[in-house]
Amino acid sequence: MPKIVDREVRRREIVEAYLRVVARDGVEQATSRALAAELRMSTGALWHYFADFDEVLVQAYGLVFARTSDRIAQRCSGLRGLPALTAMLTDLLPLSKETEDEASVVVSFWGRVPHNRSLGECHAKVEHEWREQIRTHLADATDLGQLVQRAPVSALADVVFVVAAGLQVEHVVSEAITDATRQWRLVAAVLAPWMTDDGHAAHGLPVDTRDLDEQP
Repeated sequence: MPKIVDREVRRREIVEAYLRVVARDGVEQATSRALAAELRMSTGALWHYFADFDEVLVQAYGLVFARTSDRIAQRCSGLRGLPALTAMLTDLLPLSKETEDEASVVVSFWGRVPHNRSLGECHAKVEHEWREQIRTHLADATDLGQLVQRAPVSALADVVFVVAAGLQVEHVVSEAITDATRQWRLVAAVLAPWMTDDGHAAHGLPVDTRDLDEQP
């Protein structure tokens, strides 16, 4: 009898293979031919499980989101306010090999959105969830006295999210400002003007938020 293959299991294997190739060889090498070679199957066999490569990207993007969300939940456990936001950003910014590889997948996905607008719906869900988490941490920071009461929480949440997304793009296309210290200084530059003394003491950012102009 022919071997029965669980369709969802095989789809997950293909997506995980895509992420492995990205991590090992770079996103530009993660082609359908490379995926087939990674899985020791024919290129044509891939399309028994996916309609096209965009569908692979959607699933990869979703898996990256799920993995990142799991790490964020673990890292933020027991934290509130600015320390929780710092913990969250540790897993959003391209600061490690893992988050750099994820940035490559995410930016590749974004690059397909103008050609396939339905992909934007997937990103909108991710963006909404992470913006809301950022906004919650900033609102908590205000309640805890880490940010001044007049801090524009919703606007700051938008800016922090855009900075994180922009640094992912910058890592992929240039890397000019994506060493760890410069990334954290950008975040600090957004938040520091709104911090109280308690916020400056408690934020958890690996930079001095009181003397940003004095740092190299």
